[in-house]
Amino acid sequence: MEEFIQCLSAFVGCFGFTFIFRIHKNMKFAFVGSLIGTLGWVIYLATRFLDNIFLQSFIAMLCVALLAEMMARIYKAPATIFIIIGCFPLVPGSGIYYTMLYAVQGMNDLFMESFLSTLGIGISLALAILISSTTLQVYKRIKNKDYATVE
Repeated sequence: MEEFIQCLSAFVGCFGFTFIFRIHKNMKFAFVGSLIGTLGWVIYLATRFLDNIFLQSFIAMLCVALLAEMMARIYKAPATIFIIIGCFPLVPGSGIYYTMLYAVQGMNDLFMESFLSTLGIGISLALAILISSTTLQVYKRIKNKDYATVE
């Protein structure tokens, strides 16, 4: 039941986030992006057995980014719309908060631990987006036989 509430909260959070970026004007994009974010959170929860928050974040964001790229092609819209909405549940907001709290309070050991963890998660998310985007661009070039020629 707790996982269901988390997934429902992920959907509501993603959908609410669409209002900040004014994506709610196109309800189809807002709904699909929110579903992508929810699926990302489901994958994050499903990979808990790995017991590695960085790997969990990477796998979930890789799925979110690939789904976002697919939906961008289906709906003929920028993939950024779906990626931004979809990554919302995976962004380490509490890690950022506690990192700043520990920094302000002068708790250096806790600050460094929180900072490195938050940085690692952020790098995992960025790397997943980079890999999915690059892979699809390479696939598109191979499919269209648009090879770079060396002269």
